[in-house]
Amino acid sequence: MGTSGVTFVVANHNYGRYLGQAVQSLLAQTYRDLEVIVVDDASTDGETPAVLDRFADNEQVRIIRHAERRGNRTSDNEGVELARGELVGTLDADDFCLDQNAVQRQVALFDSHPDMGFVYTAYALCDEAGEHFRPYEPFPSDRVRDGLAEFADLVMANHVSHSGTMVRRDCHLAVGGYNPDLPYAGDLDLWLRLSARYQVGYLADPLYAYRQHAASMTNAGISPRRAITEMLAAVERGFSALPRDAPEELRELHATAVRRVLLSMTWRERSLGHTRRSWAALLAAVYLSPGIVGAGAFYTALVRLLLLTVLGHRRYEQLSRWRSS
Repeated sequence: MGTSGVTFVVANHNYGRYLGQAVQSLLAQTYRDLEVIVVDDASTDGETPAVLDRFADNEQVRIIRHAERRGNRTSDNEGVELARGELVGTLDADDFCLDQNAVQRQVALFDSHPDMGFVYTAYALCDEAGEHFRPYEPFPSDRVRDGLAEFADLVMANHVSHSGTMVRRDCHLAVGGYNPDLPYAGDLDLWLRLSARYQVGYLADPLYAYRQHAASMTNAGISPRRAITEMLAAVERGFSALPRDAPEELRELHATAVRRVLLSMTWRERSLGHTRRSWAALLAAVYLSPGIVGAGAFYTALVRLLLLTVLGHRRYEQLSRWRSS
């Protein structure tokens, strides 16, 4: 028996300049049993009202408007609760679908694996104008695997994009949805809790675009210290969600996972050439866990950050490419 409908939730706050592309890319999908719920979280920009008005009469689109700001995870949860579809996807308002068959391909994977909790895909990083500049393909081929195996990878680094990932709605509700207290790491928190209970699917083609721009939460909307604190909370909640019979070797990953989270933000900011934020992230790691200075990975991060500071991003990237060639 096939899937009964898909709902995509698009949470928006002041992203009117991107919102139209996000919604239109969903309406262009070849899978037709699709509704789009736009939850506008009290936007104050000039573009959002006109974009919402443009879709107001479209039967596939439902629009929810907040008079006061409630937060991105509360908006996501509201959309999921209102969803009519058996499967629920999320698309951040500044991202968009790359492939018109994206939803159809994910639905087909769900239909062939009834015990699967969620399906994510490779994606393409793009710039503010929507031009692709780098694919992100965490694994080389399509697969479906046991959730605990996925958990072991995810707890070391979040390779699942919030945009485009599709969840069986019953599973979403069963694990309690998003934690509103984790605006930055709420997706990692959800993926870990789902992986602790259900199979996970992956499609290796970049089916969605993840936009990199100065106003995004991941670039400037949250301090490195807050981001690390949220990711640590997500990891702790993930390990707490493991079933009692989970392998002991999986639980033994805890210390390594915490160390990787502590250094993850300085790695990320360094890769983007954000020198100041990378220093702030490294100092935040020491503040949150002084013992990190005893780890070899800390000194590796420190040396690389010193090189970035001295050389600048362009020359640092050239050196990195030369060393890896």
